[in-house]
Amino acid sequence: MFKSKKAFLALLLVVAMLVGMFSVTAASKVKLVVWGRDLPDDDPAHAYIKALIEGFQAKNPDIDLEYLALGDPGLMDKTKVAMANNRDLPHIFQSWGGSVMGGYADAGRLYDLTAELKDIPGSAAAQQAMTWKGKIYGVAPFFAIAGVFVNEDIFEKYNLKVPTTIAEMEKVADTLLANGIQPFAVGARDKWPVLAMYMYLVNRFGGMEAFDNAQARKARFDSEPMVKAAQLYQEWAKRGYFGPTPLGEAYGDAQQLMATGKAAMHVTGSWMCAQYGDPSFTDQKIGFYPFPVLEGGKGKATDVMGMTDIGFAATRMAAENKDAVVRFMKYAMSVEACSAELGRICSVPGVKAPNRLTEMASAVFAKAEAIQFWWDQDLAPSITSPLNDTLQQFLLPNSNVKQLLTNYEMIVEEFVGPAR
Repeated sequence: MFKSKKAFLALLLVVAMLVGMFSVTAASKVKLVVWGRDLPDDDPAHAYIKALIEGFQAKNPDIDLEYLALGDPGLMDKTKVAMANNRDLPHIFQSWGGSVMGGYADAGRLYDLTAELKDIPGSAAAQQAMTWKGKIYGVAPFFAIAGVFVNEDIFEKYNLKVPTTIAEMEKVADTLLANGIQPFAVGARDKWPVLAMYMYLVNRFGGMEAFDNAQARKARFDSEPMVKAAQLYQEWAKRGYFGPTPLGEAYGDAQQLMATGKAAMHVTGSWMCAQYGDPSFTDQKIGFYPFPVLEGGKGKATDVMGMTDIGFAATRMAAENKDAVVRFMKYAMSVEACSAELGRICSVPGVKAPNRLTEMASAVFAKAEAIQFWWDQDLAPSITSPLNDTLQQFLLPNSNVKQLLTNYEMIVEEFVGPAR
C-alpha cells in the first residue's frame, strides 16, 4: 500500500514518462529498405554483405534496416518491375551501375547524391560506374575485372608459359588437349559466362571502339570485329577447347573443373578470387593473368573488361530518408566493412588484398588504361537477354555466327534504333 496519494501519483507520472520516452524512440526510428543479392549468412562469398548489414545495424540503432536478399536473377527482375511500375521501390538497391542504372535515372527513378558522395574516398573507376550524366547515384565498394585464371600446377607439369598472345594461347590449348586436359572451363549452359571471353576477342580484333560504336549506333553488331571474334570462338569450340559438351556445363561445373585440375584455364571475373584461393575449395595452385593480345589486332593488353562487382544506388525514395541513405552509403565504403571481403578487388583505399589471387587481379586492374563494362549490364535491358542467347549459340558447331549477329542487330534496331 502506498503511504500517500502523492507518492502514488508520482509513481504513475514516472511510469508514464518512461512509456512515453519508449514510444517516441520507437516511433522516431527511421526505416531504411535495401534490396541486395546475397544473404548476410556464413557463406564466405557473402562475408562483406554480412559485415555490412550487421555492422551498420550495430552502429546505427536509430535506423530500422530492412535488408531483402533477392538472389540472382531475382534482384534484377524485381528491380526492373518496380522501376517500370514506379512503385514499391526500396530506398537503396544493389546495382552494377552503367547504362542500366542510367536508364532508371533518365526515367526519374533515382536520387541524385552527388554533393553527399563525391568526396568519399575510392577509385575513379568505381565512382564513374555509379555516375550517369554527371550525377552520382551511389557507391561501388568493389570492382570486378575479367582475366584468365590459370592452373599453375598444370602449366608447370607440362612446361607451359602463361600466354601473352592469342597464338600462344592456342598452342597452350593444343598441348593441354593432347594430354587429356580441357583447356578452358566456361559454363556455357548458363549463357552469361560466354560473354567475358567474347568481349575480349572482339576487343582484340577491333579495339574498344568495336563495341562502343555499336552501342552508340555508329556501327552494327555484325561488324567485322564482332564476326571474326565469333568465328574464332566457334573454331575453338570445334577444336574441343571447351570440352566435348560445353552447353551441358553450368558455371558451377566450370568451377569444379578448375578446382579438380580437369580444366587449366577459366576466363571469368575476379569475383572468383576468393573461391579459387580457398584451400578448402581446391588444392590446385591457381593464378590470375591478363587476357592475351592478338598480333596485328587493335586491342591492347591494358584494355580490360570489367565493372562494379558490388555497388549500391539510391532510388527516388531516398529523398524521404536522405540522412539514413547517406550513412548506409558511407558505411558501405568504410575500411571496416570492406575488410571483411575475402576475394574481390576493393575500390576503397586502405583495404588490403585478402589473398594472392586478389593481389594479382588488383595488379591487372591497376595497369588498365581503359575499362569496358559488361555488355549485358551496359546495354539497354531490352536487348541484354537476346545478347546472351546469341552468344551461347557460338558454341554450336553448325551455327552461322554471322547470321546470328545479324539477327541480334535486327533486335537492337527494333528496340534501340538503326546504326547511323
